Amino acid sequence: MFIGFYLPGASPYFRPNPFYENLKIKEKEVMSLLHNLDTKNIEHREKFQEIKKEINFYRNLHSRLLMDQACMKKKLVTLKQESKEVQRYLFELNPNAEDEQEKTSNLQTQQNVVGKSS
Repeated sequence: MFIGFYLPGASPYFRPNPFYENLKIKEKEVMSLLHNLDTKNIEHREKFQEIKKEINFYRNLHSRLLMDQACMKKKLVTLKQESKEVQRYLFELNPNAEDEQEKTSNLQTQQNVVGKSS
């Protein structure tokens, strides 16, 4: 039995080789699979680039927030110092005010205690 090979210009009575036909089918399947893998690879690379950009954005945002937090802490320290200075200044202007405030506070406390007891 003769198994022929395809040659251009061969006789019209040529019988195709089944191994060759199977090999062509397998090649088409593999090439299709390879194409699908290439397409998925491209999609994943693009998605990876987007994720890298997003990570970079959030990393920068975090850095900015940390810098803002440090600035706020410095401002808070400055404001606390200024507040203490203002309180000292006010006390120097009226040193009896603290005694009066304490007396008023004591009276209010006493009134609250009496009001609760009644």
